[in-house]
Amino acid sequence: MKFARIFLVRHGEVVNKKNIVYGYLPVPLNKKGAAQARKAGQFLKKQNIGAIFASPMKRTQETAKIIRKTLGRKIKLITEKDLKEAGFGHFTQGLTKREAAQKHPKEFKLYCHQPARLKAGESLTKMAERMLKVINKGIKKYPGQNLVFVSHRDPILVTLLKISKRSFNDLHKVKAICDTGSICEIDLIGRKLVNKTYLAS
Repeated sequence: MKFARIFLVRHGEVVNKKNIVYGYLPVPLNKKGAAQARKAGQFLKKQNIGAIFASPMKRTQETAKIIRKTLGRKIKLITEKDLKEAGFGHFTQGLTKREAAQKHPKEFKLYCHQPARLKAGESLTKMAERMLKVINKGIKKYPGQNLVFVSHRDPILVTLLKISKRSFNDLHKVKAICDTGSICEIDLIGRKLVNKTYLAS
């Protein structure tokens, strides 16, 4: 039976002095974010990683490059657009959370309380589908190898919820596990993806 580990890494902390929704904006890592990426790399150094896949966003690319450097060996770094930030982040980018709530009250309320119903920017169903498409593509390209996917909080969380057969309305219940620089694990057992990261109920 085939077995492999899939590591979903959220990018490190970014420069965001105005505390805005950064969405698709090209924000860089700050010093703490770079340190978080190095720490993630130190953990992954022991995992015999076969390849790294990363969102095209500046913060995820920087995180992935630091991880690759920390691994201390040549390893393929592949950019995948379907690992990008959530569409709702793009919808509200450049705004503070208060401004987003004022400018888009209906959508912001849905995001906070019933995110499964949200359609603005991108539905959570479509987000999970694109994430799993990339993961399965990586598994096919690197069979039996442990892989790293560097992405963003909501895309990572909806992937875990989908695999765990949980409602997308639980998005905010589980967000504490996906702080900047965090690593979540999925195991590939045979052909089945199994979430190994604890999700609060």
